[in-house]
Amino acid sequence: MIRLNTALLDWSLYVDCPNCECNNDLARPGHDIEHDIARRIFTNEWDKLAGWEVTCEHCGHQFLLDGVEY
Repeated sequence: MIRLNTALLDWSLYVDCPNCECNNDLARPGHDIEHDIARRIFTNEWDKLAGWEVTCEHCGHQFLLDGVEY
């Protein structure tokens, strides 16, 4: 008998704040409320994240993404 198992997708998108240097996971709901970041990542539209405004979850500093590296 072949047993079926379900895979679990766990993803993150990390960026360090240029002000406090703390790590922010842009895949978290606080950063990606409407799933716009996830949609761009999973449809290979990473270039559309260049210039994306991020607010640091640690210090509140706002900064822009240069882009995404894999």
